[in-house]
Amino acid sequence: MLSKVEPKMSNLQSNQYFSAANKAAIDAMLLATRAVFEATENLVSLNLETAREALDASTENTQALLSSKSPQEATALQSTLGKAAVEKAAAYSRGIFDVSTKAASELGRLFQSQCEELTKISQEIAQKVAKDSPYSADFVQAAVKQATQLSDSYLTAISSFSNTTGAKIKK
Repeated sequence: MLSKVEPKMSNLQSNQYFSAANKAAIDAMLLATRAVFEATENLVSLNLETAREALDASTENTQALLSSKSPQEATALQSTLGKAAVEKAAAYSRGIFDVSTKAASELGRLFQSQCEELTKISQEIAQKVAKDSPYSADFVQAAVKQATQLSDSYLTAISSFSNTTGAKIKK
């Protein structure tokens, strides 16, 4: 009588691994969505503040120009107001750059942690399958090792990019 050989990695274990991977992916999506909403909120806030300041400055500048006593005074005032407008535009650009760079850095960190988690789960599954497989286990282990090395080099490159971007933010 032939006995039925049970695989060492059950369907339940496989489902648990994939369920954990899906949960991690959903958690990462929620974190990414929160990061995008935060960046959007910061941009909206920056735009509203800039619009408020522009309206206030426009009112003050118009009143100052109308109260000038001579054409020379008005010309000098326009030059001063022009310089102030350029400085405000540069500050607004820096604000947008800061918000977008911070958001990109945060999303990069989330992506990196998600890749690390996915790599970890994939390695666990592959190692379990390789250990439980009577056929070509060496091939599976070699493939797992190569995939691990590739993902590690990819994560190192992403980490390096994120760190470079983060260093530029702090300057």
